[in-house]
Amino acid sequence: MGDTITCLVRGPASRHPRGFLWLFPVWFLILTAVVLGVGVSASGHLPLWLGVTEIGALAIAFCTAFCVQATARHAAFRADSEGVRIGVKFRTTRYRPGLRQVRLTWDQVAQLRMVPRRYGVLLEIVLSPAASIVRPPSLVRQGLVLAGTLVMPVGLGLRKPALTTPELEPPRYRLPISDRTVPELRAELAALKPASVSVRFVTTKAALRFAIPPPRKPVSRRPPTPVG
Repeated sequence: MGDTITCLVRGPASRHPRGFLWLFPVWFLILTAVVLGVGVSASGHLPLWLGVTEIGALAIAFCTAFCVQATARHAAFRADSEGVRIGVKFRTTRYRPGLRQVRLTWDQVAQLRMVPRRYGVLLEIVLSPAASIVRPPSLVRQGLVLAGTLVMPVGLGLRKPALTTPELEPPRYRLPISDRTVPELRAELAALKPASVSVRFVTTKAALRFAIPPPRKPVSRRPPTPVG
């Protein structure tokens, strides 16, 4: 198979569904209400200093957990001479690895676009007509998943992650790579990708919406291959 590069992807999207981070303020409000309720029911009156101390400790804990999840890095992008693999690799079948990884062959990739970011580089993988597009869940379905994750963060929170669901118009995957710069990633991918896949450098994230690649003739209608 030749050389393979592995990159660290920043944030919770490689492990959790879209919107997972915003559950932390909800959990904080729920636990704050529980602390106040228990304090009032236990003593009839919760001292101001005790309430401020307990709620302040909860706020510090949740801010810490939020920052850890927002900046966590996982090996969720791999590329070789055959294509790219998106998602975290699990050693067991407990978490249904077929739902947590997507493999794209190079004929399913139309263009690679890179934006320099403070943490590294934002890599955008634009899909070609040869790729079968898996539409993202509707707002209702996404809301139900987040509601279930609110109650069962370990169970439902480890379902199909946001990183393996492409965005639309144009269909693409976005990966915040944290351990490479644009020149480093461009050089490594240039040694693996075919000449038909172009690489474009974009200076700002806002400019990505104007950098739409020209259409390509479909090669085949093969869906992304889940990795088991």
